[in-house]
Amino acid sequence: MRNTTRLTLAVAALVVTGTVAQAQTNNASITATATVLTPINVNGAQQLSFGNVFPGVNKSVAVADLTNAGRFDVTGQANAPVTLSFTLPVTLSSGSNTLPIDSYAGVRADNNLETGGIGFVPGASNAATLSAAGLLYIWVGARVTPATNQAQGTYTGTITMTVVY
Repeated sequence: MRNTTRLTLAVAALVVTGTVAQAQTNNASITATATVLTPINVNGAQQLSFGNVFPGVNKSVAVADLTNAGRFDVTGQANAPVTLSFTLPVTLSSGSNTLPIDSYAGVRADNNLETGGIGFVPGASNAATLSAAGLLYIWVGARVTPATNQAQGTYTGTITMTVVY
C-alpha cells in the first residue's frame, strides 16, 4: 500500500505542478501567387513586296516604305518586355530558281505609322517592350540581288518572327 500511495502522490504532484510533458506545435503559412499575362498575339499584317525586279538590278525596300515593307503587329501585356527573333530566308524561290535576298533592316514602334520607331537588325535577337496599350509594330525591309541572267518568275519566301515574354 505504501508504494501505491507514493505513486499516487507522485502523479498528483506532476499534475499540480504542470510538469507533464506535452508535444509542442507551431506552424506558418505562405501565399502562392501567379500573375497570368495577356497572351501574345503576332499577326503578319503586311507582306514584304519588292514588286517588279529586273535581272542584274538590285532592288531594296526600306523599312520606312509603309506600302511595301513587311509588317508584323504584336499585342500582349501592357509594358511587358519581349524578345523578338526572326527566321529570314537567304533566297526567294520560283520553282528551282532562287533570288538572293540580303541586307535586312527592321524598325519597331508603338504605332502603326512607324512614328518614333527604333531601328534594329532582324537577324539578331532583339529586346523590345510593348506599349502602355500592349502594342508593338515591326517593319522589315530588305534587298534582293538578282543575277544578270535571273530567270523570269514570281519568287517567294517566308519571314517568320517569334515573340516571347
